Amino acid sequence: MMRLIPCKIFLLFFVIILFQNNLFSQADSLQINIQEIIDELLQEPSTEVDNSDLYEKIEDLLNNPIDLNKANITDFQQIPTIDFLTAKEIINYRNNVRKFKYKGDIFLIKSLTNEQKKRIFPFVTVKRKKEQTIKKEKINEPFYKAQFKIRSRIISDLQTRKGFIDGKFSGSKPKIYNRLLGTYSNYSIGILIEKDPGEKSINDLNTFFIQAKDNGYLTNLIVGDYTLEFGQGLALWSPYGFAKGADAIYPVKKKNRNIKPYKSANENNFFRGIAATINFSPYRLSAFYSSNKFDANIDSVTNEIISAPIDGLHRTTTEIRKRKSAKETFKGIRLDYINNESINAGILYYNANFSNSFLSSSIFDLNGNNFNYFSFYYDIFLKKINIFGESVYNGTSIASIINMQFSISKNFKWVTSVRNYPRNFTNIHGFSFGEKPGTVSNEFGIYNGIKWNSPIGLIDIYYDQFKFPFSTFSNPVSTQGDEFLINLRTKPSRKIETVIRYKIENKEITKKINGTLQIVDRKRQNLRGELIYKASSTLRLRSRFEITNYKISQLGINEFGYLIFQDMRIKPFRNLTITSRIILFNSDSFNSSVYEYEYDLQGILSNVGLSGSGIRWYIVGNYRFTNFLKISLKYAETYKPDEKQLSSGEALLYNNVDNRLSLQLDLIL
Repeated sequence: MMRLIPCKIFLLFFVIILFQNNLFSQADSLQINIQEIIDELLQEPSTEVDNSDLYEKIEDLLNNPIDLNKANITDFQQIPTIDFLTAKEIINYRNNVRKFKYKGDIFLIKSLTNEQKKRIFPFVTVKRKKEQTIKKEKINEPFYKAQFKIRSRIISDLQTRKGFIDGKFSGSKPKIYNRLLGTYSNYSIGILIEKDPGEKSINDLNTFFIQAKDNGYLTNLIVGDYTLEFGQGLALWSPYGFAKGADAIYPVKKKNRNIKPYKSANENNFFRGIAATINFSPYRLSAFYSSNKFDANIDSVTNEIISAPIDGLHRTTTEIRKRKSAKETFKGIRLDYINNESINAGILYYNANFSNSFLSSSIFDLNGNNFNYFSFYYDIFLKKINIFGESVYNGTSIASIINMQFSISKNFKWVTSVRNYPRNFTNIHGFSFGEKPGTVSNEFGIYNGIKWNSPIGLIDIYYDQFKFPFSTFSNPVSTQGDEFLINLRTKPSRKIETVIRYKIENKEITKKINGTLQIVDRKRQNLRGELIYKASSTLRLRSRFEITNYKISQLGINEFGYLIFQDMRIKPFRNLTITSRIILFNSDSFNSSVYEYEYDLQGILSNVGLSGSGIRWYIVGNYRFTNFLKISLKYAETYKPDEKQLSSGEALLYNNVDNRLSLQLDLIL
């Protein structure tokens, strides 16, 4: 019976395609979908990760669009897929032709392609003087400028996992999330509480902030929880960032946002205290202080930190014992020189002091409890060349990254990057570009990427060579590898878009052969074909086929995996949007697993790893009752007919079905 379900669904989609012109009316073709942006910037990783923080970053930009008449080159580069040359073209139009009266004027810039204009449009705005005058007249009305956004979410497995059955989890099954964001004039507040499945307290995680902006020379002040982004992320960055993806150019350059309030549910690597920025053009001075506790496993004899888990789970007695058991005191200062016409540069110093010393497992791991970092970054704009990079000194060695982007024409761009993270360089809060995103240590790499808007479509190509000079956690000796990707996105017609992607990664790893560890060559290949049919603004169909190959010749391992999926996004009524997908998958083992990012509740972005043989499907519904209230619902199910149990450890399910129900309310007051 299960084998007949996919056939019926594919037949239903085919019928919809034939008759869609009679079923749906045309609407605005510029509707934005965050998932489509993410698909361009990210490639599915080889492990399951939660990238909801990246979703929040893009969503925050949509909610706080950039003013076309005031933004500089750095501001415009915050927009996904936009580089420095595109930003220059917008500014040149504003300076040489005319200022923007409406955001739709972006389509009058002849030097930009239509695709570039469509990507820019949702993230920009034009603030009119008339609106500002009205606001001034109503300044005495206390609630005129006030707005509150409330988001409540509950996610629950419909099956019961081993940890609950055995009584090891102290709390209830649902994952519960509540967030309040409020703005009034130049002030804003935020409160977030969350609990994971199995946790007892509904506010196991709690974050908050108060922010004041644009008060004379004081351009930014945050009390509470915040993140810091500096330079290219070698010294200091938020706990998330873009890495290598289908876009060969955009992810290479970090677009730092200086000091930002913390709005995420990630339980690690944020700061709690006070941070402020003073602007005395062309200089900008920032200072920050934080005192925050974090999860740590501490040796009962030496009182040293053995490890600092980042999963944020506090369900069992052992997990609860590690909760906020260590503290970091963090302070620093930053000075920027801002001249968006030619050069931006800055220097940074910060000190991190921990309540306990780190127990190092090798001479190049964190050791001690007091760390100092000095950093210098630069961002130089020439006519068609952008040179940017950063160097950091941690008291032992210097880590650096140097990048150059050449915009040969508006249709052809090339970026080259050289990174050198010494084996004895360790960092606590870095998240720079590299093979191991988020880890700024023990890596040397050379990256080259091109983006070509060719006659046949948009072509992205990159080639990355990397080496780990010293041993890593999984390899006791030096190893190296390389990675190649080509992505072709074409539009044969106005309604049809195709994607062909090929990626190959060669990497040395260590395996036991005849009882001894030896270096072997591991090869992983992925081939993807995708067809997107935008029948109208109310109906979009998407089909994908992907095959993966995992090979280690020395061990005779040659495994394959594949997935086929079909999804549909439909808007049958003005206020209702439904997205559904069915996935057929098969892989020889976990090594040849296939991964796919899914549509989810607003604010969630996670990829699902599929191994073995089975079917996964889900349906997401979004209904807007009024301009103030929206409700979202998702049901997802994975079925593996050949299995008797799913997952492992405390998350084990004693059957072959894994299903989950999610509900979210978004309220604007």
